[in-house]
Amino acid sequence: MFLHFWVCLNVDQLFKIRIATTYEMALMVKAEGGNGGKRWDDGFDYEGVTKIYVRGGLEGIQFIKFDYVKDGKTITGPIHGVSGRGLTQTFEINHLQKEYLLSIEGYYDISTGVIQSIQFKTNQQTSDMMGFNEGTKFSLRSMRGRIIGFHGFADKNLYSLRAYYIRIPATKSAMDGGQNTGRGYDHGGDYDGVRKVYVTFDGTSIRNMRVDYDKVGQVECYEYGVKVGTQNQFTINYPYECITSVGGSYADTQPYRCIVLRSLTFKTSNGRTSVFGKETGTTFLLESQGNAIVGFHGRVGSCVDSIGEYYAPFSPYPPPTEKLEGQGGDGGDSWDDGAFLNVKKVCIGQGQFGIVSVKFEYENDASEVVVGDEHGKATLLGYEEFELDYPSEYITSVEACQDKVMGAETGVLTMLRFKTNIRISPSFGLKAGFNFVLEKEGHKINGFHGKSSSMLHQIGIHVIPITE
Repeated sequence: MFLHFWVCLNVDQLFKIRIATTYEMALMVKAEGGNGGKRWDDGFDYEGVTKIYVRGGLEGIQFIKFDYVKDGKTITGPIHGVSGRGLTQTFEINHLQKEYLLSIEGYYDISTGVIQSIQFKTNQQTSDMMGFNEGTKFSLRSMRGRIIGFHGFADKNLYSLRAYYIRIPATKSAMDGGQNTGRGYDHGGDYDGVRKVYVTFDGTSIRNMRVDYDKVGQVECYEYGVKVGTQNQFTINYPYECITSVGGSYADTQPYRCIVLRSLTFKTSNGRTSVFGKETGTTFLLESQGNAIVGFHGRVGSCVDSIGEYYAPFSPYPPPTEKLEGQGGDGGDSWDDGAFLNVKKVCIGQGQFGIVSVKFEYENDASEVVVGDEHGKATLLGYEEFELDYPSEYITSVEACQDKVMGAETGVLTMLRFKTNIRISPSFGLKAGFNFVLEKEGHKINGFHGKSSSMLHQIGIHVIPITE
């Protein structure tokens, strides 16, 4: 009798498996941007990208062109799109100084499909945002990859981009702590990131450590030492967060009569810190600027004697934005400001019977202020404002009242009130009718949508996980 085992993997996982098998295999990521245009492909038979040309016009990005490096020589790629009236900007990547392209972000117009702006990030610098920061955001990135080629769709404008990646090998650091005692442990550096760390401390020394790694979407665990004492854990919000440094202390410790770790401190890309043990003896810090820790090595006996790291460039994914359904009446036309980095200001216009207009001020990923459109009917009384103490303050929920009022066929919003991580705003309008609250635990509001006519009928929110 034969047994057949089937493993179900999505396309992204298959590509990751291929890239993990050999550094020479290129990973192709899906297209990002709008729909339209004709397909083009520069291929991936290059060592990297050395210069990028972007031409913008009134409708968005007109064309893009890349200079690649192959066998140490510059290869000039073709123009993708059409050169019309506009401005050409360039971005140079110094491959001779081991600089390489990691990720791309930008915006596209969902109605025309044309990319409106684009920004490039290397392991050493970030370009200016080229174009207009308007529309729907997109990004191209790989956890452990660098870009070596492009393909996409273009016609008279640039519609979408795809990238080819190759995996970046990890670099092994030296160890801190006991150098000769115990036995060696080495997890290697072929992981995508760390998901969770468990550390056991007996009041004097680090006795045991377990690490849960992510590899192609699967969890692989390593545990070493003697589990005597109290175990605590530190969970990393992978793939939106990574460990950037490990510090701690070590000392010659009784009754082991050797140098062992006395404390460990982990710090993440979101600024979170977790401390295990008590700092005693010689302190140390393991980190590499701009890199994430993707593996550990060291020595272990009855205690964890020493620790070292594997580090590699890491591009955390931005936390996913979720759109929560709007509540209120069904009248009016739909509107949607989209999702941003944060909300900076809320503007409320009141009328005789309820809220007649709202407008919001946001900050985008380029640290630029974006003033949203007016939704509803402008009022002679002007707007009342609720301004946040940005960036330390953010909105966590919206409370509203819906009622049927004179002159409106469907329900309208008569009151709005906003709660932040610090305070509660005044009530804008009158409490009447049905009351509801929009929120999601552990999230902050980073955008609004709704329905309006000459009054505000409905409001909904975009939310993003709180990582501070």
